Amino acid sequence: MRKETLESFVLGDVLRSQAQVHRRRPFLKFRDGEVTYGEVDAAADRLARSLSGAGIRRGDHVGVMLPNCADFVHIVFALARLGAVAVPINIAYKHELLRHVLDSSDSGWLIIDGPYAERIPDIAERLPKLGGVLVRDAAAAGVLLDRLGKPARDLGSLHDEGGTVDVKVGFGDLQAIMYTSGTTGPSKGAMVPHALALTCAYDSLDFLDRWGKTVYCPLPLFHAAALWDGMLSALLGGGSIAIVERFSASRFWDDVRRFDAQVCMSVFSMIPILLNRPPTSRDRDHRLETFYMGKSNLDEPMRERFGVRSVETYTSTEAGIATGSPYGEWRVGSCGQAHEERFHVAVVDEQDREVGPGEPGELVLRPKQPFVLTTGYYGNWEATTHCFRNMWFHTGDRVWRDEDGYFYFLDRMKDAIRRRGENISAFDLETEINQHPAVLECAAIGVPSELEDEDIKVSIVVQPDTGLDPEELVAYCEERLPRSMVPRYVEFVDALPRTPTDKVAKYKLRAQGESGITETTWDREAGGR
Repeated sequence: MRKETLESFVLGDVLRSQAQVHRRRPFLKFRDGEVTYGEVDAAADRLARSLSGAGIRRGDHVGVMLPNCADFVHIVFALARLGAVAVPINIAYKHELLRHVLDSSDSGWLIIDGPYAERIPDIAERLPKLGGVLVRDAAAAGVLLDRLGKPARDLGSLHDEGGTVDVKVGFGDLQAIMYTSGTTGPSKGAMVPHALALTCAYDSLDFLDRWGKTVYCPLPLFHAAALWDGMLSALLGGGSIAIVERFSASRFWDDVRRFDAQVCMSVFSMIPILLNRPPTSRDRDHRLETFYMGKSNLDEPMRERFGVRSVETYTSTEAGIATGSPYGEWRVGSCGQAHEERFHVAVVDEQDREVGPGEPGELVLRPKQPFVLTTGYYGNWEATTHCFRNMWFHTGDRVWRDEDGYFYFLDRMKDAIRRRGENISAFDLETEINQHPAVLECAAIGVPSELEDEDIKVSIVVQPDTGLDPEELVAYCEERLPRSMVPRYVEFVDALPRTPTDKVAKYKLRAQGESGITETTWDREAGGR
């Protein structure tokens, strides 16, 4: 699909047209087999009919909590053909994090993998809008039905009524609600039109010249990077996406060779892990050309050892690709130039006044085309109006621009922590820890990590006349939170520093000791201090 028109950017239609051209070509590759374009198209049709028969209709919001698998892809396209809205959910979520996503997105349906289904009964009473659950496991569906008191069925048992699903879907219709890390509040659901998902995919394809190539994807499909820049980009380019469950340094290069991948979807924490492995005679025995990511300063050692480039863009769930560089015109450390076909891009000060080259400021965007930007945060008018103030979309990220128009990322202005490729909501983490009976209050910050991004530190004030040790706190977090949100560092303090308006002064916590780590900071990986 080299001639893109916004009107044609509808997920179900794009799959149909690409399947007509590449019916027998592999689209999805796994370690144990392949699925062709034609097979994905047919599976999406069958599943759309089955989901329609189960009661899912146009406009319904459907939580999708599955691991990386072919069914995830089939379900995304099936929901798109029904005009329903997919709500991808982090498979590590449980307790309040899972409840928040399902409730705030108004998900009336949930499609979930068997091993995760046991997390639902504990929160079901606080999910009044959840009407039905479809489980990818017959046994788990039966157990869930007994415990839930709501309809729960085995996804594989749904009956295909045959015929066709005739739902008219447009490029401006809502395709998904994608959850982003919260800043001063819980995680927010960005509303994603079909055009936003597919323009991001198309631009990723074009910037990296990925037409007809195989993309290796060790990232989770519930993230926009894997779903849009990975899967949808491969679809538009007539290529293939090689999907594995998770990143494994020991299997990485064997996978790249097995799938004959030319592009790798990555996060920057993967790069130092690969570089730290012992060199071998096969370090350049592959056809991989580029690692595609948001930010990395390790392009030179990657080129020297593996012969691979690390390519950066400025990409977000809310806007897709706002900056990038034409293929081969990359500058080390830069996330590229403004994507002028899609956006007006500026760097502004605190009063939204544009600053000159070399001056740091916030990156802001204004769309030139319809529906290439999020239409807001679902059910959160306050967050929507805050981000869209003064006719600009505010990214919350600090950058600077050089004289040639190349942008360079500095840091996040928002209260989020970047850990191993994931944006962690400090608010969500603090909310969970504050529920511990021995905790009076806490503050979470990001501190420098050996893996280039950040590790999590929490400073805790305990309740009077109570006790709490770091090991107990970590065990509490491991039970209730995804692994990526469990703190590495813990410090107990008498009080948290405050601003004149009584907000926690996190900049003071970051300034303590060595980048926030003091002599009394407990380190989980070092076994304490």
